Amino acid sequence: MADVDLQPDASAYSIAIMCFVEDEDIHEACASHNKIIEMSCVPSISAYCSLARGLCKVGEIDTVMLLVRDCLASVTSGPTEFKYSLTILHACKSNNAEKVIEVLNEMMQQGCPPDDVIYSAIISGMCKHGTIEEARKIFSNLKERKLLTEANMIVYDELLIEHMKKKTADLVVSGLKFFGLESKLKAKGCKLLSG
Repeated sequence: MADVDLQPDASAYSIAIMCFVEDEDIHEACASHNKIIEMSCVPSISAYCSLARGLCKVGEIDTVMLLVRDCLASVTSGPTEFKYSLTILHACKSNNAEKVIEVLNEMMQQGCPPDDVIYSAIISGMCKHGTIEEARKIFSNLKERKLLTEANMIVYDELLIEHMKKKTADLVVSGLKFFGLESKLKAKGCKLLSG
């Protein structure tokens, strides 16, 4: 009788990712993704999409953007919303809500309505290159056009605020490190920087 390899393969882990996300167990979904990467394989496009949406729901915006980039670098034909998320990140560099709205309009003309990944791209891009005011203009526009519910508008506004606070805190700590003040503050007993 021949030996049978019962080790899970990339497709089994891809299915596991989708199941874990459906069960809202993002930690295990990420662990399955990492197993695929350790095997030097690539998750299925469905697994990428599922994991990205699951990460969006828990507010892991930076991780979503890393996953989007990884997917587009690893597959020959990535999901349309992933491609548009990079276009939105680029449009955010102008800190101009109208430019981002133009990209959103183009998306919808192509039959790709905005979803959690796109909303995360707006938050990520505006936190990195824009302002909270311009980001709110975009979300208000989507709400006025009935593409975003009032409840989702509140959720994304909270994510925007939290993400902006995190970016600001990261900049402060980076500045302290750059000027050599972090170690001095820690030596004086400052516990705010311990993390």
